[in-house]
Amino acid sequence: MTNSSEGFWNDFFSHVYVEEMALDYPVTREILDNLSDKKIVRVNHYKDVFSPKQDFAMQKNSQKLILAVRSGNFFYRGSPMCHDYGYDDFFYAPSVMNCPFDCDYCYLRGLYPSANIVAFVNLSDTFDEINKSFREKKPFICVSYDSDLLALENFFSFARRWIYFAKQNKNITFELRTKSANFSAIADIEPAGNLILAWTLSPQEYISEFEKKTPGLDARIKNINSAAESGWKVRICLDPLLYLPDCVETYNSFFKVLYDKIDLNKILDVSAGVFRVPRGVMKKMSGRARNPVLAYPFVEKRGIMTYKDEHINELYGLLDGFKRNLPVYKMF
Repeated sequence: MTNSSEGFWNDFFSHVYVEEMALDYPVTREILDNLSDKKIVRVNHYKDVFSPKQDFAMQKNSQKLILAVRSGNFFYRGSPMCHDYGYDDFFYAPSVMNCPFDCDYCYLRGLYPSANIVAFVNLSDTFDEINKSFREKKPFICVSYDSDLLALENFFSFARRWIYFAKQNKNITFELRTKSANFSAIADIEPAGNLILAWTLSPQEYISEFEKKTPGLDARIKNINSAAESGWKVRICLDPLLYLPDCVETYNSFFKVLYDKIDLNKILDVSAGVFRVPRGVMKKMSGRARNPVLAYPFVEKRGIMTYKDEHINELYGLLDGFKRNLPVYKMF
């Protein structure tokens, strides 16, 4: 009998659902070998499990892993809501859907019908399509927007695969974004000059309140310093900036921590963005969670829900003292 103090939820990845088509892929065999103590369930299609008839918040307490084969749409044109860093050809290539973390403000809450995590095991097909599509171009491709690959690296080594792929395609600039403290999982790899490791940072107060299951600020900073010292290109992402009571004092204290604990001379650049989500996503998020982040009277701009101009300007004004000699990219 389960003791109530231990909780009634299954362990993380207690069940692994595997599409019939995915069974024979080498990546599948590798993942299942790593998760040999979990219950393996065969399914016809990942959408049989990744279903809208589920409770997103409850599933976050016990996420399951789904191994699937992606057919088509191996990469997408980057959203105008995201930083393109001056690249005309900006894309993202999602090899995993959903994140092991549980941030209250995350747009994935309103984007996906399920909180379970889908990993597409035919990553080699994505690589082939990128090779064919960008032989004569120099695009910017983000590989970890709809998940956190580095956080999941101990379960399946997708971040490592992307790094090796980047080393073979030097005409492409890649970004791998994370909130994890798992740099050690790739620390044995020589840095790829065309792949940026981007850490999203928030004040510890906001991490504690809104970024459930994520490592604390100090742990992320330690990883940033380790990566920068090892020669990686490192980006700091201040996204989303949240307009909340006492946010001015909170962010000013936060920036001081970054000054004191990070050698900013070793950082490539900084990206910043205020909270923003598409109108349809906001509607779903509001129905799935009640929290102070969503209590603001948002305004709509070109189909995107965000803060009023005066509050956007106030948040970005806080960055003026943080810039120093670093390039700072702002959204909106």
